[in-house]
Amino acid sequence: MVYRGQGQKVQKVTVQPISLIFRYLQKKPNQLKPCEKRSRIQVWLYEQVNMRIDGCVIGFDDC
Repeated sequence: MVYRGQGQKVQKVTVQPISLIFRYLQKKPNQLKPCEKRSRIQVWLYEQVNMRIDGCVIGFDDC
């Protein structure tokens, strides 16, 4: 995630992927851009760099 501070510097902040998914799913359908309504995601595994998982997030259970 990138945001601008007081001096207009671009600062990169590391966020957990689950936080981004949760924020994405909290948006109401009318707040989503057309390209976000059925966006595909790709998960890169940390310890197996050659393996990736493709799919669409359609729900979220935080339990």
